[in-house]
Amino acid sequence: MSSSSRTDLSPSTVEDKTTAFLRKTFREFYFKHHDGVEAPTKIASREFGYTPFGRGMVRHLSYKSMGELAADLVKQAPSSVFCSNATYSEPTLPMDDKGWQGAELIFDIDANDIATSCRSKHSFWSCRDCGKIARSLERPERCSRCQGANMTQLHWSCPVCLDAAKQHTLRLTHFLMEDFGDPHEGIAIYFSGNRGFHIHVSDTRFEEMDPAARTEVANYIKGTGLVRPVESEGGGWRGRIASAGDDQKLSQVVDASASRIDESVTTDIHRIFRMPGTLHGNSGLLKMRIHDLKSFRPDEDPVVLGDEEVVLHVTGSPAFSLRGVTYGPYSSEEATVPTYAAVYMMTKGLARLGE
Repeated sequence: MSSSSRTDLSPSTVEDKTTAFLRKTFREFYFKHHDGVEAPTKIASREFGYTPFGRGMVRHLSYKSMGELAADLVKQAPSSVFCSNATYSEPTLPMDDKGWQGAELIFDIDANDIATSCRSKHSFWSCRDCGKIARSLERPERCSRCQGANMTQLHWSCPVCLDAAKQHTLRLTHFLMEDFGDPHEGIAIYFSGNRGFHIHVSDTRFEEMDPAARTEVANYIKGTGLVRPVESEGGGWRGRIASAGDDQKLSQVVDASASRIDESVTTDIHRIFRMPGTLHGNSGLLKMRIHDLKSFRPDEDPVVLGDEEVVLHVTGSPAFSLRGVTYGPYSSEEATVPTYAAVYMMTKGLARLGE
């Protein structure tokens, strides 16, 4: 393995108990399940990166094989692991010197970007000083408990908004197959491991596109800037808006058909993405391949950590459900929960290992 920005984290590094527990749990997972990490094509030409627990991102890494990567996952036990959508002639060099060769087209659909009726029910803010949880669409100026101003947003989700993200993912796959002619087997859908879905497209037509061309693709899928054509017959958006008799109806058609993708992700030709088969550092859930999106259960299928009981001190947490069990809400209290639920709260900064 080679790197231009590498910091080794040895077992002797001073860590608090919670960080040590998280690293141990993630290390054990990768020791047992590193074969499940999905290998990218042209691995030696990819840039890799990872985020250690409690530290900033390490990137501009290169691996010659999946075996080399797997060994590093066990050694480093990182919070999150990433791989570039692009291939380079020199992946470890600074960005301007890497020698960009092309990049796969990847889409991101996040439940947080979709206007749903449930948003007001799980728009939470946490006080970093005392752990008080407040539900509010807007950032509270001060904590109602300690009057501190150190409030941070909790990006929560629920079955309703995750189902909405599913629907927008289905819309996207429809665009890719019907409008761009991509075969179903060339479209890979993944649960991100937190609040949404990643869609990877294997199509060489897209790989050499620059950001401007990718913006056109994104705008088409989002239905940005559409006007009613004089002739509405045909495929694509023309066929979709055939019944739109005025601008109001056109807007309704766009709302019902467009996919709420994150344009900044689609247009970025140097982005590094969470690797399939790795754990999400803000949930402990798996980024996993989905073969049947309609039957996918986001509170069940990606829950892959163990169920050994862990004693926590929870500063504050809204209620959440995993594996059919609801945990919380908690407010400055001790709780004994399975490892997967403990990691879920720990990685979000809501709990620490108990005494």
